[in-house]
Amino acid sequence: MADNHSHSRAPIGRKTISLISNLRRLDGVETDQYQAMSTYIGDGPTLWNGVRLFIKAFRSDAVVVSSQTRLLLVFCVLQWLLPIQRCKVIGVDYILPEPRGLKQKLVARLKGMFLRKVDVFILHFVDTSGYERHYSIPRARCVFVPFKVNSVDSMLPVDQLSSEGEYVFTAGRSFRDIPTFLSAMRQVGYPGFLLYEDTGLMKEAGTDLDLRHVPANLKIEKNVGGKSWIEYIARAKIVVVPLLPKSGYAPGLSLYLMAMAMKKCVIITEGLSTRGILTNQAILVPPEDPIALAEAIHRVWKDAEFRERVAAAGQRYASGLAGEARLLGDILNICGRLVEGKEAEIAQTVITRA
Repeated sequence: MADNHSHSRAPIGRKTISLISNLRRLDGVETDQYQAMSTYIGDGPTLWNGVRLFIKAFRSDAVVVSSQTRLLLVFCVLQWLLPIQRCKVIGVDYILPEPRGLKQKLVARLKGMFLRKVDVFILHFVDTSGYERHYSIPRARCVFVPFKVNSVDSMLPVDQLSSEGEYVFTAGRSFRDIPTFLSAMRQVGYPGFLLYEDTGLMKEAGTDLDLRHVPANLKIEKNVGGKSWIEYIARAKIVVVPLLPKSGYAPGLSLYLMAMAMKKCVIITEGLSTRGILTNQAILVPPEDPIALAEAIHRVWKDAEFRERVAAAGQRYASGLAGEARLLGDILNICGRLVEGKEAEIAQTVITRA
């Protein structure tokens, strides 16, 4: 069993699943079928934490690693070198970049060999062809679980939400196509607002930010305090999520789901973040096409009925996704099915949300 917990016994009808994870709030999560008894691994150095994870996992039913790409890889390498570990392994929101050049492709194949020790990848996007093509990870080991709406408890009640606003808004750090957004805003002339993060952090996350040629109609502000996007989104008329292609994962989810939950019309670049997920809940535009983006902004800004219809569809979709509790419940259900040897039922544990 795992380390000492207050959740020593599940209610009648629920099976306790002992986990070790880097998800701090997974302990005590309950669904209709399962209760999580989870040990938090902490935030130590990656190599040392991977060794600790491997050792502690002997007392757990499953290992759950979210987002920390290197931590999961270290665990898998140890499991490959010492094939004595019998716990199930689940990777959540695992980022596998698209390799470029021969060296990166060879490294990707090597990573894929180790990552085949993972029983299930829980991903927030549907199109896993890149996983299959570059890392030889079978589609059967990937399951789509929708992302959560952040700060859902801080939002206004549904009857107080509005699709009206003052400006075209964008924000975010990862794989943002800022040049295309600037070019589109230069064409439309409507008031805009760009909230940006530390440029070094943005560059690390795949976003090049050059603010030397900002159009006069665009206000820019650095998010120095890490303030919630809620107050900025609340005043927006349109929320644009301009994304670069070939990111290897689904960026922009936090921004577009928060905007939808607040009943704002979203315009987003078509890609992994939208493919197989969004239809009429947002306006999809092709990547790196400032003319198409400008045309979409112009139509949404001018056509109130169209803007309201798209915003309402987005709000219904986002409200069905709910917040962190739903996401953790989905993760636990998948872990439980895996531990019980019911792999064929994993897809059925995730509720289809429209």
